[in-house]
Amino acid sequence: MSDGRYNIPKQYKVDKGMPLDTLFEKIDNTKCRRVFESEVESVEWSYHLVDKDGITNRTALVRENGLSVFEIKMKRKVAPDLLTEVFAGLIRKPMVMMFLCGGELSMGIFLPSEAGNGGRMCATDFYPYDAERMINIMDYEADRNKSAYQIGLRILTMIRNQKRAIMIEKAYERLSKEQENEMLSFEFSFENLDKIRADADFVQAQLKII
Repeated sequence: MSDGRYNIPKQYKVDKGMPLDTLFEKIDNTKCRRVFESEVESVEWSYHLVDKDGITNRTALVRENGLSVFEIKMKRKVAPDLLTEVFAGLIRKPMVMMFLCGGELSMGIFLPSEAGNGGRMCATDFYPYDAERMINIMDYEADRNKSAYQIGLRILTMIRNQKRAIMIEKAYERLSKEQENEMLSFEFSFENLDKIRADADFVQAQLKII
């Protein structure tokens, strides 16, 4: 069962575990496959948003075209862009991916092109995640009367905006830390200590003269 709490109606709930061995044997790159086998703890097909109403049977639900939500629990963090790209190649369906690792979360999305080659994808960096809070994937006002694919396009824009905001915040934090370290380095450098000693010696000498 999914660890995350999502604001998605229960009628779209799947909660189906994916067999990792069968999934990862499709990864062509040997090094990449070993990384995924080592670092991915579980893959859960959590929800499947479809355009048809009134489906109460899970088997019937997953047969419909729609937008899937997968929850991937990680033992250790792997680059979100790599995670998104590999899972997109393995599953090849419109999907939102929630990568959970410890107390952090990364959101990824893949929307295959209608032509069947390539598609659009994006992922945020990992950021702190409070397990007690709801993960908002649906926007009921914006998603009203929208198809599952249109909802996916809206989520793609949301993730891109989140990725940009997180990148800016991390860059600013790094800059602030560098500036703080530079100030500390200046204040406590040996040159400053030597200057302080020289000034103290000068003051002491002046006091002796007086």
